[in-house]
Amino acid sequence: MNLQTDVADRESASLNAAGEEPSASARATLLRIGLGFAAAQSLSVAAELGIADLLAAGPGTVEALAAATGTEPGALRRLMRLLAAEGIFAEDASGTFAQTPLSDALRAEASGSPRDFLRMIGREPFVAWGRLLDAVRTGRPSFELVFGAPRFDWLARNPEAAALFQAAMVALSRDVIEPIAAAYEFGGLGVVVDVGGGHGSLLSAILARHPGVKGILFDLPEGIAAAEAGLGGPLPRCELVAGDFFESVPEGADVYLMKKVLHDWSDDDAVRILVNCRRAMAQGGRVLVAETLVPPGNTPDPIKVMDVNMLVVTGGRERTADEFAALFARADLIAGRILPAGSRISIIEAFAA
Repeated sequence: MNLQTDVADRESASLNAAGEEPSASARATLLRIGLGFAAAQSLSVAAELGIADLLAAGPGTVEALAAATGTEPGALRRLMRLLAAEGIFAEDASGTFAQTPLSDALRAEASGSPRDFLRMIGREPFVAWGRLLDAVRTGRPSFELVFGAPRFDWLARNPEAAALFQAAMVALSRDVIEPIAAAYEFGGLGVVVDVGGGHGSLLSAILARHPGVKGILFDLPEGIAAAEAGLGGPLPRCELVAGDFFESVPEGADVYLMKKVLHDWSDDDAVRILVNCRRAMAQGGRVLVAETLVPPGNTPDPIKVMDVNMLVVTGGRERTADEFAALFARADLIAGRILPAGSRISIIEAFAA
């Protein structure tokens, strides 16, 4: 949908709010939104099948793509036709499909490719979205209703899904690591604890930029194992510590850094994590929270979609700046500066009250 059509739809919706008969355009817009799951799940399937990688060398027929992916040609053609209508692939008059800029970005080897995230979101989270009504009625994640366990407990029992989840998180965070490391002056701060830091890619970038800083990577044992395997890059001057941030965090550090950690958890759980950081920090220490802030107003933004996804899947939430300040206050912290770190994420600073 182009901008002019979108504006017309919004104007139509505004007029209808005054009591006029709904227009055909308004009805069409509602149907388009309601059927959005079809394009989303089709994209997830294309990512799973690796179609973009198969077309990287040049256009291909559906028969060739079906043979390479173990799919039925007629069904695959229908999937590809839907995705071509969304601009993700391009179909010519002969029925051959080719790459577009969108599908080129879907390749596994493309820089910052969302392929693994799209594969992951199309599996268990998509199923949990089918019970969104239950989540809205109860305020509890519908994932637990469908799969019988909280998301992270379920992942701990399903290693293949857990590996895909980790790959998806790496894909999402790859292009924010360097901006976060560059946006804050870590030099001279002594010891930085990356709380829930996974395989350590962010801490690796910080240590590379600031030779005088020492690091502690703190995560569950599986995250520490990934760091020990070198998946996040080199970690000089760094101690690897396994533990549970709901219980405690390493004591005496100057900085407690959390990237996209608090959004996984409810307000009460997020406060528990912050309280543990507040208790552990050295005098004059600080907490740094790297998150994407929910913007005000009615402007469309992917983070508003992710907020409802957190409701459905983990019970967490995306937050506004004021909501983070309220969390800090409950943990005996005072909100400080908010520093943009690229276009997608901000660093929110907090000090002991």
